[in-house]
Amino acid sequence: MAATHHSRYPPGVRALAPLVVVLLAGAGGAAAGGGRVVRVDHPEPDRVRVAAGSFAMGVPPDDIDVLVEECQLTVGSDENVDNCRLWFQALERRTHREVWVDSFWIDTSEVTTAQYRRCARDGGCSVGPLVSGDTRHLGDALPIVNVTRGEAQTYCAWRGGRLPTEAEWERAARGNDPKTPPQTWPWGDAPRPRDFNHGKIREQVIRQLADVGRPASPNVRGSGDPDDSDGWLFAAPPGRMRWSDSPHGLHDMAGNVAEWVLDDFDELGFLELSPVNPLRIGPPGSPAMTRGGSWRDPPFAARVDVPSYQSGFQNFIRPLDPDTRSVSIGFRCIYGGGSPDSSTHAPTPARTPVLR
Repeated sequence: MAATHHSRYPPGVRALAPLVVVLLAGAGGAAAGGGRVVRVDHPEPDRVRVAAGSFAMGVPPDDIDVLVEECQLTVGSDENVDNCRLWFQALERRTHREVWVDSFWIDTSEVTTAQYRRCARDGGCSVGPLVSGDTRHLGDALPIVNVTRGEAQTYCAWRGGRLPTEAEWERAARGNDPKTPPQTWPWGDAPRPRDFNHGKIREQVIRQLADVGRPASPNVRGSGDPDDSDGWLFAAPPGRMRWSDSPHGLHDMAGNVAEWVLDDFDELGFLELSPVNPLRIGPPGSPAMTRGGSWRDPPFAARVDVPSYQSGFQNFIRPLDPDTRSVSIGFRCIYGGGSPDSSTHAPTPARTPVLR
């Protein structure tokens, strides 16, 4: 049964409503029947400019233990808990530092199925995402999912852009500078679990059953389950949960679908990375990263300062392969910026595992 979404708007954010203007004709005006009502729509811009500047990127050191506990609750069994150590090591090397990024334009919303379909019809994009997985997630107004990182990058190139680096994505989600205390969520520091589209930690009995089946099914995702307490069981049309807007006015920077970024995952974290337009490209076969959490990830994964917690895990938790197709991973594009070399992520005919 479909969930009913909650319509919430934070202070200062207006719903997308038309401006109704009454044109007066003569002294009698509308009251005398001499006027007419005109509906004037004001569509939102599809891109927003983020100015060049510095910001505090990364995780507060005091939050690391809490995040690892959340990870351990999520992955379940004693064997899997040990895999959170890799994430812990990466977070220790991803604490606050000042980062500079050049200015760029970024999509206001996650790319929708309808937008991606136009690229496929034009011959510029693979039809793979449109013929993969559960058709319930393929509505034209919904974010495109089941898209690999290479396919996402190809779509962005067709639009004249590319995927954002992790630093660009976090800059767009935070909107702060190094003189301002970094915020945990796009809207501030207070958790608002009913106001963005997220999942929940899988029930213990379900985790145990999944652990039994996981060795034979390596692509089973070690994450959470859908949760309709926020009003949506699966992904919502972009922009419906307006508390998840960033200070730049970007929709769904927390939850809805996780978003591909250019960077590869590495336990080194920020070590050896430039503080100016940083980008980490690992050796072939490196795990990929998403940012922002999704409708099936527990709320902590939607923080603006953490990488996807499944990246880099070994044994029972599969690293996030850039060729993965998942019903909870989508993307948005940026234009301009530091122009990192994106050729590393050209799509290949490699096997594409499907995360369920």
